[in-house]
Amino acid sequence: MYRGLYIVMADHKHTRNRLTHTAYHRQWQALIAALIIFDALMIWGSLRLAYDLRFVSSLLTYNAELSPTTYTVLEISGIPIWLGLFALAGVYQRNNLLGGTLEYKQVLKAGSAGVVVLVVLAFIWRDVALVSRSWLVFSWIFLCGSVTVERFLIRRVAYRLRRRGWLTARVLMVGANDQGIAIARQWQQSRTSGMHVVGFVDDFKPIGTSVLDDLKVIGQPTALMQIIDQSDVDEVVVVPNAVAWETFEEIITQAGAAKDYELWLSPGFYEMLTNSVVVTNKSYVPLFTINEARLVGLDAIMKSVLDYGLGFGLLLLTLPIMGFIAAGLKLSRRSVFMAHRTIGQADTIFSMWKFNTAADIPNRLQRGLHRFALDKLPQLFNVLTGRMSLVGPRPRVVDDQSIDPRQVHNLRSVKPGLIGPWLVTEVWSSSDETRDDLYYVRNWTIWLDLQIIFQSILAWFRLRRPNVSTDSGARRSELAETVGSSAEARLSLGGFARLQVKRGTSLVMDKDQSPHRFQQD
Repeated sequence: MYRGLYIVMADHKHTRNRLTHTAYHRQWQALIAALIIFDALMIWGSLRLAYDLRFVSSLLTYNAELSPTTYTVLEISGIPIWLGLFALAGVYQRNNLLGGTLEYKQVLKAGSAGVVVLVVLAFIWRDVALVSRSWLVFSWIFLCGSVTVERFLIRRVAYRLRRRGWLTARVLMVGANDQGIAIARQWQQSRTSGMHVVGFVDDFKPIGTSVLDDLKVIGQPTALMQIIDQSDVDEVVVVPNAVAWETFEEIITQAGAAKDYELWLSPGFYEMLTNSVVVTNKSYVPLFTINEARLVGLDAIMKSVLDYGLGFGLLLLTLPIMGFIAAGLKLSRRSVFMAHRTIGQADTIFSMWKFNTAADIPNRLQRGLHRFALDKLPQLFNVLTGRMSLVGPRPRVVDDQSIDPRQVHNLRSVKPGLIGPWLVTEVWSSSDETRDDLYYVRNWTIWLDLQIIFQSILAWFRLRRPNVSTDSGARRSELAETVGSSAEARLSLGGFARLQVKRGTSLVMDKDQSPHRFQQD
């Protein structure tokens, strides 16, 4: 009787998992359908707005012969043209959505390609009607801008749905070593990652072993296909250095004949480095090469624009305040500045400046500088000279005995910050500051920097200074869920080479994707 009851309960659980599995795919289909519909509306609206601005409004004069029918045809034909280009650019592929800047880059590329197509059509129809070049320019600007904003807003809605369990894959981790646990922890701590870890399979740990919180080893790799089927797993993440080579070989062999699910391979150095990695092919052999810095390309440009643009503005605003502080310290017959030898990006050593807050400074002045964080204002000069960033990991001073060399090695891929996640402890709290800094580095986006700046401003106006110092401190913070790293032809360390697994198809490494600690934009 008990055996029969167990079988019924197991069948009920399997049926429930199957319904969850089906719902997951239907949710993604609904999201992609919504993207197509809203993209079509943005395309038509952009072309219509460009027409109204160029020909209907009185802002610009047009002396040539106007053929409204020509532009109506272009508006109607433009919708399938751009939707097709978007599809070719991969902006309707699941793994290009809801994370990183690749989606936005491809929208801009496809939008520009669509204008080229319209130029070709205009050339073909040149004997029938003339097409305004300014209309083409307006169309390109409005279309790229509106579709980008539309997708940004849809992403915000999708993140809210993910907090309720929608658009979230059931993930099975193969390998329960430190790297596998770190990856699972990162996903579990983010409600918008879209990755729900259901358990581990491992060669070396007994079944039932508790690995992370309530996650346990639920089987061995020899029973992988059975576990995938019973748990209705959507994605499998393999940590190659956590399993025996025979196990890894068997997983790859079985994957080609498996049912629909995605197999991801961790590159094996998630805990070693935070630099981004470029995926390339040498005679069809996939290889990784490590970038010198974590932020490259567009990410580095956006970070620099924020640092130098906002940094220069803040310097102009605070120069009078710094002048009063310097005068007060000078009247107290104390040195005005203190310099700390600090470890910067790529292990460079620089002098980080701050106003003197030594013990012999008058109490009122010392308390004011510390409470309002005014002693850090000279670090704006470090930002403008390229040594520091407005937002970044906590600066680590040279010869600090509490620093783990491996941690410095991981954090040196970015510049230390004037402020950072460690500053706004009233919003985020954690027991491991270094882990928080690593999360920030691995999952950086411009939106995360803006969020930290905003929260820091709120903390400053509450007239509190939460945990500001020149080196590692005791108080900790955890980064909030926000946006993450780029995924175009680049693999953040902790990313995965994706193998699309379909019955009867071969394994092809085609993309990279970073694990999401934060919402990604």
